[in-house]
Amino acid sequence: MRRRLALGLVALLGGTPLLVGACHNVNPTVTASVSPCFRVLPEAHAALGGQGKFVDVARIRGGAVSRFPRLPTTTDTVVATTGATPTTLAPGRRDVCLVAYSGPIDPSRVQHLVRSEGSRYAVVVVGVTSRKVRGVILTNTLPKPLHAH
Repeated sequence: MRRRLALGLVALLGGTPLLVGACHNVNPTVTASVSPCFRVLPEAHAALGGQGKFVDVARIRGGAVSRFPRLPTTTDTVVATTGATPTTLAPGRRDVCLVAYSGPIDPSRVQHLVRSEGSRYAVVVVGVTSRKVRGVILTNTLPKPLHAH
């Protein structure tokens, strides 16, 4: 009995480095760039009225912010018809976090809704430094760089 216990303990401890090694393959550059985005998760989830299941998070930096699909400005019909707060990802080049949640998402409970093209996913755009929600897009497909895992 003691021998089996000792062999089991040796096998368990022998496998530990493999488990630690598997978790250690994360690229430090990726984790450093996305880390600030995990701080905005409470704001993102609150903008959805507590709905949805977390799917993915990504950070968009500098000039790439203006290339990401723009949120409506005050002249867009989406703002006029939905009553959404006029907002845009750019003119500035401030970094933003994209936080994706899977649904279904009830649009009537979403704050800062600027575009509704479906209800499978909600993409919440949050400023990295301000931690303010810039807008929410409801869609059936995730935009790059987000992935459904």
